[in-house]
Amino acid sequence: MKPKIVIIGAGGHAKVICDAILAKSDFEIVGFVDSTIPVGTVIMNNFKVIIEQNELTNLKKHADFFIIGIGNNKIREELYNKLKSFLKPTSIIHPTAFIASNAIINSGTVCLANSIISANCTIGENTIINAGSIIDHESIIGNNVHISIGTLVGSNSIIGNNITTKIGQVYNSFSKAVKQTYY
Repeated sequence: MKPKIVIIGAGGHAKVICDAILAKSDFEIVGFVDSTIPVGTVIMNNFKVIIEQNELTNLKKHADFFIIGIGNNKIREELYNKLKSFLKPTSIIHPTAFIASNAIINSGTVCLANSIISANCTIGENTIINAGSIIDHESIIGNNVHISIGTLVGSNSIIGNNITTKIGQVYNSFSKAVKQTYY
């Protein structure tokens, strides 16, 4: 029997995460939780919204793990901190993602299709490594970060907590856009 997982959020990003979970087949999806979509609404592949967001503590009756499918860093961080007090976060790695054997991926993080995380990288908690992104060797990505689609992070770069990169941008250790803070 596979462990059960619930996806928090039911928009586009949550659907992409649902697809990644289905592609890997490590979990049984029990459904979605959303603050704006009514309970019972089918979101994707017959998976429905199972409870209202104001009833989050009831999730432990339905699921063993959670993952947050919300792109907004601030909202994702608030929900992650609330949920991890009573339910286990997990990471979701799409089967086409490449993760180096010595890279560290912390809980709550998603690595989506065709993303690459190279040797000696550390990825913080509750972070999104979106499709087609490359994180080169010995880089550190903070907590609650959104590495947008196609972003290239050069070797030895540090991207601090709560940063959202722009689609397709290049970041390196000399980039002014990189926040030089450790988490």
